[in-house]
Amino acid sequence: MIEFMDPKYDTAFKKLFGANNLKDVTIAFLNTILEYTGDELIVSIRFLNNERQALEMGGKKTILDVHCTDKKGRQFIIEMQNAYEAAFEKRLLLYGAKTYAEQFKEGARYTKLKPVIVLAITKGFSVFPDKKSYKSIHLMLDKDSHEHNFTGLTLALVELPKFNKTEAELVSDEDKWLFLLKEINHCHEIPAALNKDEFAKACQALNKMTWSVQEVAVYEKNMLKEQAAEATQEELDVAIKKAELAEARGMEKGMEKGMEKGMKKGIAEGEARGELKKARELAKNLLADKMPVERVATLTGLSIEELAKL
Repeated sequence: MIEFMDPKYDTAFKKLFGANNLKDVTIAFLNTILEYTGDELIVSIRFLNNERQALEMGGKKTILDVHCTDKKGRQFIIEMQNAYEAAFEKRLLLYGAKTYAEQFKEGARYTKLKPVIVLAITKGFSVFPDKKSYKSIHLMLDKDSHEHNFTGLTLALVELPKFNKTEAELVSDEDKWLFLLKEINHCHEIPAALNKDEFAKACQALNKMTWSVQEVAVYEKNMLKEQAAEATQEELDVAIKKAELAEARGMEKGMEKGMEKGMKKGIAEGEARGELKKARELAKNLLADKMPVERVATLTGLSIEELAKL
């Protein structure tokens, strides 16, 4: 039985589409989703994440998920968005326009400017709820002739909530990529439809057994932070209530066995296993990131009183 990491979360997404040893996976994904054929096909890429991953916008730096360029100089930005954000389409436009403008340096020629393509995938919400299609590619076209003369900026959007095909319904490569993104973390083996070429390589990259202990720890920490950001207030209230009930039951059980002795023994055993230490370290990181203490208590299992002592 295989446990697959969820590529919809930041760490797994970047490992899948932003790794030098998986460039062929990224190329195949982009060519498929962007519908490139013939001379448009991407044949090689260079990742720009370490060179200029951050965009200066509104007085703050925005970190891009995956940023790469191909031999033609086209720049590709691939973003995964989990939490709902109002006017998300405007942020994508800003990403593309800012990246396009940053190419121009003093003394440069306009002819040297290369196209920028922004591809965004949304996990839990739809940007255009009235659109039936799960994918839309937006170009700047002539109003009357529909000619594509201004080729500098392309925005592509995949809304995963609208993609509902089962494994048996997968036909095209696009179907397979979107199924992989949405469902692979619910699978316990590589689906037959994905067990070849770049799909199989992508699945193997998400196999937890191929990850180091440190990579898994970073993935779990970041996933918890992203899940907290995704949750609605109602969901958080339910989670907090469950945590409070669990804490109350634990205290009651401890009192039956002798509160002081039981708590000391439990803490000692937890520290011996490294679980309590791990929870405290995670809590410190989440608190340092300004996460509300109630959410930290819910995600780590530590009481608010103990968090106050950290």
